[in-house]
Amino acid sequence: MRVLLVRHGKAVDMRSAPTDHLRWLSEEGRRSITTVGKTLARLDLPYSCIYTSPLVRAVQTAEILAATQSEFAGPVEAYPPLSSDEGTTAQALEPLEHAADGDVIVLVTHMPKVEVLAVHLCQMQRFASFKTGSACLIRIEAGKGSFQWMLDPRTLELRRG
Repeated sequence: MRVLLVRHGKAVDMRSAPTDHLRWLSEEGRRSITTVGKTLARLDLPYSCIYTSPLVRAVQTAEILAATQSEFAGPVEAYPPLSSDEGTTAQALEPLEHAADGDVIVLVTHMPKVEVLAVHLCQMQRFASFKTGSACLIRIEAGKGSFQWMLDPRTLELRRG
């Protein structure tokens, strides 16, 4: 199985929304995630399922990623343990327990949870920082995760480990 960890796109300023949970993607964030989604579509990563934090900016990111994959049939599922302040690492990774070997599971979340998940899956001490809109591919075989690459949302370059 492959896991694509994605940090949500750039959101509007805190003063623009009534609460942090309701912050939506800025125009820049929408453009960037659309470009990231199109780049991912060219990398032969047919998403099996997209799980997202229920926070507005993450859901919008997940919806854009789904829309840029012409073959994606769903589902996109809001999953509270992926939010910034809910659930443990084990709870956030629970959807992977139901995935098949050939699946590509997308998890859209926030800092610092996205880094915690990457560290846990790759069994590393620490992980390179996730910029807003970054995507990281991790391959899991025989229960062990290995870092494949990180997509920089600004340059669209793949940084390999």
